[in-house]
Amino acid sequence: MSRGHTEKNRMQYQFPIFENLCPSWEKIAPLGVRCVYPKGAQILNLESHVNGVYYVIEGSVEIMLYTLQGPEKVLFYVGPGCIFGEVSCFVNAESGESDEASVRARTDCVVVYFTREQIEGTIANQYPQLLLELIRATAYKVRMYGVLLRDSLSSDHFIRVCKMLVYLTRFKAGPLVAGQNRVAFQPEMTQNDMARLMGIHRVTVTKAVSRLKQMGIILRFSKSSLVIADFPGLCQLIEKSEL
Repeated sequence: MSRGHTEKNRMQYQFPIFENLCPSWEKIAPLGVRCVYPKGAQILNLESHVNGVYYVIEGSVEIMLYTLQGPEKVLFYVGPGCIFGEVSCFVNAESGESDEASVRARTDCVVVYFTREQIEGTIANQYPQLLLELIRATAYKVRMYGVLLRDSLSSDHFIRVCKMLVYLTRFKAGPLVAGQNRVAFQPEMTQNDMARLMGIHRVTVTKAVSRLKQMGIILRFSKSSLVIADFPGLCQLIEKSEL
């Protein structure tokens, strides 16, 4: 296994996008209720009665933290091949309310809803391996929270943006060759999207990206194209900050 492939596996789910962690759930999609949501549609809110989990077939959703004043921060995205709603289903089982977060369609999306009764009955008895995938997906989310909390406590905003760019590259660009300088890919994410995931102002991300452009590390960052001219240099900025 190449060094680049190993690093991608290690870094992949430190970035708050989760997909393809529960692929086996698609084979039982006919057991659930298929739902189609247009971009921007509210799937869950504070008043929603939740007694199951959702599996994403197509598109993606965003999980947002709620306060008394409304949505405050995007926590993470869930894409194809992954589950969401497990916290409301199992932690808030008695009330059945999604009282800690809301879910909105980030793009046009197709999801399948499975009730808790199905999970504890048919799925647990006939498809136990699916529960292992659900546990793995939850573990990756917990890991992501730990990493992002560490970054928010120990790094300034510029270094945090650098780390998020590294995480995004590991997630989207595929295996990297050792010593590879130039990396180009489609991030499917704007600078504003990154700011929302980080819980900081968009201008802060824009200033950090502009600084990296002046340093010759980044050439372009848009939703359709992220071009990094000096990926080792980007990583070195992070390493120097941690010494």
